[in-house]
Amino acid sequence: MEVQTVFAFLRSGTVRPMEGRRAQLRAELMGKIKAAGLKELRRTGAASLSLREVAKTAGISPSGMYRYVDGRDGLLELLISDGFEAFGLAIEEAIEKADNDVLSRLEAIAFTYRRWAQANPDRFGLILGTPVPGFHARADGPTVSSVYRFSEPMVRVVAAAYGAGDLVGLGVDVARDAKVALDPTTFLPESLNEILARGWSRIHGLVSLELYGHLAWGDVNVERLLRAEMRSIMDELSNASPANVNRK
Repeated sequence: MEVQTVFAFLRSGTVRPMEGRRAQLRAELMGKIKAAGLKELRRTGAASLSLREVAKTAGISPSGMYRYVDGRDGLLELLISDGFEAFGLAIEEAIEKADNDVLSRLEAIAFTYRRWAQANPDRFGLILGTPVPGFHARADGPTVSSVYRFSEPMVRVVAAAYGAGDLVGLGVDVARDAKVALDPTTFLPESLNEILARGWSRIHGLVSLELYGHLAWGDVNVERLLRAEMRSIMDELSNASPANVNRK
């Protein structure tokens, strides 16, 4: 009878609030670990990131950290993944708010790239700066999907512009139908991949040079340069688009 009572208790779902509470506590602790990791990152840099100091700041034991992250590399994977996710989300939100034309969306990408880097210099350096000595992200780890999450909005804009032919309007569904989020390089022609690489390198190069103080020697208007680069990229897209190729 007692056993039946226990089974009835379990079937009733009464234990679910406890499970939900555990999940909530775990999420809260993971948030503390991430915040502590970012604080330590700002203090010492990625190469000297101390799991012990992060645990101390998060309020857990060093050994307890291993219940949530797989050592220093696991913590770095977590911080890198979160950085790419946040960066990608900021870019996507900017694209959605921009006017529905190619140039406006390209400029939204470039200006958001700059603003996010300036607001998050340590995270920017971690995910897109000098590689951390001795760190190797797992091929099946969280950083892989988060990189696609970061790049997908940019790829979508360029792929849709290419598909639009004359670059009038922006058919977002063109790229999504091609499932570029799974692998941004698989479903695009080689010429378009090259335009993507050149465009990204121009944005990243200017933003990095400014962020790390390498443009301080002159009166350089980075926003004007970014705008000019995006117009150049739009011209390249126009020349590469299917409609123009077919008209030649």
